[in-house]
Amino acid sequence: MSQYAVLVARLQNELNRLDQVAKVSKVQAEKAQRTGDADFLQAAALSLQNYYMGVERIFEEMAKQVDRSLPSGSSSHQELWEQMGLEIPQTRPPLLSVDTVTQVNQYRAFRHIVMYRYGFELQPARVKELVEQLATCHALLTADVKHFCQFILVVYQSL
Repeated sequence: MSQYAVLVARLQNELNRLDQVAKVSKVQAEKAQRTGDADFLQAAALSLQNYYMGVERIFEEMAKQVDRSLPSGSSSHQELWEQMGLEIPQTRPPLLSVDTVTQVNQYRAFRHIVMYRYGFELQPARVKELVEQLATCHALLTADVKHFCQFILVVYQSL
């Protein structure tokens, strides 16, 4: 079994998990809006954080398996996100399109807020906005990752 086939399977598995997280966050945000219950708002915010963490797992797999360069240190999250938008000469095309990079960055920044603020400090309008935009972000990410998986499989078959 090739490391590339394993990588593609892992990426597809993570996309399936992200599908579930995106659906759950929408339900949670709808319940928060319908009931006014802050617990549902916090749950939606946690799902948004989980979404980005899943995206980052995809990035880490790419960085380790393909780039052979995983950033570390205090700015590693930003460096990893930026790395996925780069073409690595003689290695790979960008994993993410410019539009996807922009979309994903919103969730990277929001992850930081969820991790370092109290739940009651969340801005309901911002959580709602991010949940609403998640479908677009997820569609872009999914298309980019699937396109990249096709690239990986073509490279694997040519070896």
